[in-house]
Amino acid sequence: MSDNNNQNDNNNQHKDSQNESYQASSTSYSTILSNIFMAPANAMQQVQERYNILFPLFSLMLATILVFSYYYVAVDYQWYVEHMVEISAGELSKSEQEQARAAFSMMSQTTMGVITTITASIGIAIVFVIQAVYFVIVSSITNDGYQFKQWMSFVTWSSLPALLVYLAMIVYIFSSSNDQIAFETLNPLSLNDLFFGLDASKGAGKMLASLDLTKFWSMYIMIIGYQKWTSKSMSNSAIVVLIPFIGIYGIWALLL
Repeated sequence: MSDNNNQNDNNNQHKDSQNESYQASSTSYSTILSNIFMAPANAMQQVQERYNILFPLFSLMLATILVFSYYYVAVDYQWYVEHMVEISAGELSKSEQEQARAAFSMMSQTTMGVITTITASIGIAIVFVIQAVYFVIVSSITNDGYQFKQWMSFVTWSSLPALLVYLAMIVYIFSSSNDQIAFETLNPLSLNDLFFGLDASKGAGKMLASLDLTKFWSMYIMIIGYQKWTSKSMSNSAIVVLIPFIGIYGIWALLL
């Protein structure tokens, strides 16, 4: 009788384990995406169960392609060429400006759009790889057991709030009263656009234009996620996550 009870208990435990495994694996991408915005702690726990990379990576790369393609279709290309030469005028001599103007003019609007779009989308993937490598280095120091794939999943899912920026850019282009749109002013959620209104093509304005509300939201998600994944304190998690950000923008600010 005792043996039968033990067998039943083992069977029940096995079924519970199967149910838990099924629930973990059945968490849909749409659920995780929704939780990224509504319940980030739950989202990062679900990411930890699956470690998927392709969905968030391709979502952000596709969004980049859509925005850049739309921009180069909509912008006045002759104005764009002059604008690009103008914002680099302080760094180039007159003859170099003419060479730059000629180089831009040699490429059609479509060619420029394709090159820039491909470069930007690949650039996003490279940034994620660099971020993941940073966390791998931290893991090698703290011995938390996570590898590159896990951290790549971590940084890509945490970055999905940027989809709101891409949506805002598309709305901005669509609602623009003319087609002379500077790309550096395209993000209506940037700190520069929301609060400062500086020249976004240089100096502090350029730095502030590279920062937007979704970046801070992503960093908050990373802090929560790192704390959940590693069981470190919230303060230690914040330090690990924010070190690269503070380092990059601190050096940038010193160079202004």
